[in-house]
Amino acid sequence: MNEQNAEFLKERLFYLGFGDKLNAELEKNMKAGKEQFQIPFRGEFSKGNKKDLVDYQIDFSKSKQGDMYFVNKYQATLKNEDAEKEKLQTFYINKGNGVTAKEAYNMLDGRAVNKKLMDREDNPYQAWLQINFKEKEDNGNHKLNRYHTAYGFDLEKSLAKHPIKELADPEQKATVMKNLEKGNLQQVTFQREGKDEKMYLEANPKDRNVIVYDSAMKKQFQGVKEHKGETSELKEKSEKKEMKDEPEERKSKGRKMSV
Repeated sequence: MNEQNAEFLKERLFYLGFGDKLNAELEKNMKAGKEQFQIPFRGEFSKGNKKDLVDYQIDFSKSKQGDMYFVNKYQATLKNEDAEKEKLQTFYINKGNGVTAKEAYNMLDGRAVNKKLMDREDNPYQAWLQINFKEKEDNGNHKLNRYHTAYGFDLEKSLAKHPIKELADPEQKATVMKNLEKGNLQQVTFQREGKDEKMYLEANPKDRNVIVYDSAMKKQFQGVKEHKGETSELKEKSEKKEMKDEPEERKSKGRKMSV
C-alpha cells in the first residue's frame, strides 16, 4: 500500500466532511489491491426539531499506471420513509475539491450553496449551485442551476432588509453569511416591536433574496427581489457566462461535473 497516497486520501475524506471513521476501511481496500471499491457512510443532520439521514457511497479507483488510488465521486441519497420520495445525486470531485457531505445534504434538501468553481480554461469563479429536480442529465444526474455574480444576487444586501440582531456584530454577521453560503438553514434573531423572535434563514439566489422560516420551520415570507425584473442586458450577460463556464463533461454520460 502506498502510505503517502493513503494519507492524501484520508485528508480528502476529512475535507469532504466524512471525518476519520472511514480510514480503516480505506486502508483495508487499498491493501487488497482492488481496482475499484466503494465505502458507505451515513450522515445525520438536524433540521429544526427533526433529523434527516443521508446515505453516501464514496467511489475509489486505482491508477492503471501504478499503485495510486483516487477518490473521484460519491453518491448521496436523502432518505425518506417513502422510498419513491428519496432524492439522490452524484457529486464529482475535481482535483481534490468538491461539494462537501453537508453541502450535498443541503442541496438535496433544496437549498443552494456558494462554491468556487473552475471554467474550461481553469479560471476560478464564484457561483451559487442549486439542484434542478425537474430536469436530468444524460448520465441520470439532476441538472445543476448556476447563479453567477452577474445574475445579481447580493446576500449581504438581502440580509440587510430584515431586522436581524446578529448583523450588528461583525463576527456574528460573518458567521451568518458563511453558513448561508454553505447552504445551511441559519438560525437568527429578529428584533421587532421590542421583542426577540427566533427565525431561520435560507439563501435564495434564484429570486435574489432570503427565505424566512419561523421556529417551527414554517415559511413566513420570501423577501422582495433585489431587482423588480432582470433587464435583457443582465440576462444576456448571465447566460453567456453560464455557457462559457459549463464544463464539457456535462455533455455525455458518465463524465464529471467540476465542482
